[in-house]
Amino acid sequence: MDNEYMVDETPSYWPSVLVAGIITGIIFSVVGLIGSYTTIGGSTTMATVSGIAACLLGALGGIIVNWHYAKENDITYTIGKGALLGFLTAVLAIVISTVIGQLWTLIIDPDLNQALYNAQIDNYEAQGMTQDQIDMALQFSPKPGTSTYLLVQVGMGLLMMGIVNAITGLIGAKIFASEE
Repeated sequence: MDNEYMVDETPSYWPSVLVAGIITGIIFSVVGLIGSYTTIGGSTTMATVSGIAACLLGALGGIIVNWHYAKENDITYTIGKGALLGFLTAVLAIVISTVIGQLWTLIIDPDLNQALYNAQIDNYEAQGMTQDQIDMALQFSPKPGTSTYLLVQVGMGLLMMGIVNAITGLIGAKIFASEE
């Protein structure tokens, strides 16, 4: 008799968000670390390419989560739900990427943040900036490794990845979850 009153329930999307968030977070972290080390190595072009690659690969989270959720549960749903899944995947990916980055700089390479800071100064000097100009530029960008830097990185990541993955979530829902 209890079944008479049950509404058609949809399966939980959290396992799919978890899978896609972990995959996206790890990829985002690895590509971000590659960008950090290329920056330290003096290759600003490769660091830029790495940053673009991180954004593009991170955008796949919205596609991955919708593919997994639709195929795992064999259901259809609205593109709005697809956008939500993409956004939630981005939030989880940023959290995972932040944790990986913090563990990396605490355990594996504690000198990474200082090396990034030094590379930033070297880049300003290579542009021919005076010491006053360098000091002013450094005032507008938090020093890597500080809590302000971490908050800015997380905030920008949530904003950018959230928007991009909501869009790719719309696309993913249209591809994988739309009714035939």
